[in-house]
Amino acid sequence: MPYKKKKLLRGENMNLKKNLLKYLDQLKGILKKTPEGLFSKSLDEKMLPLGVHGKVAANFALRGYCPVVNRSIPHESVPGFSKTDVLYHINDAAQHLTELPDIECLNQHKFHSENAGNREIKLPEPEFIHLYILPNFYFHISMVYAIARANGVELGKGDFDGLHEYPSGFSFIAPAEKQTV
Repeated sequence: MPYKKKKLLRGENMNLKKNLLKYLDQLKGILKKTPEGLFSKSLDEKMLPLGVHGKVAANFALRGYCPVVNRSIPHESVPGFSKTDVLYHINDAAQHLTELPDIECLNQHKFHSENAGNREIKLPEPEFIHLYILPNFYFHISMVYAIARANGVELGKGDFDGLHEYPSGFSFIAPAEKQTV
């Protein structure tokens, strides 16, 4: 089926706030299973650590939703990156989102500007949400998941999306003795 940009970008049948809140909740679940000592770990020495990714994910939820409902983005509530600090920040972001009004649709004629790294972008609201905010929101949640998994935290796809379910110890990779070349 070909990509239908127009339908996707209108956000039909998507409750943006509900989606952001659901995945902030999934992120909290992942973080609660993650030992404190891993919050300073990263996948590479030039990449952000797990705790920063957790906070940045919550920030992207606010950076996307607040401008859409014409509200200012709140300042960070806690400056640190400990497990307690990150979970507090995510709870604070979720509470703030909950208190904001619901939206029915995104406005193609309303533009939002943001710095994407060293590049300033200005996009119509649907593109701002679907092509910038949501991919970055999910990216930072994925980085938390990847760092935790790479450091031995037992997580599954269901911890990420809340939908998948596999038996304990399940692996897509067959044990070496059962693999054939």
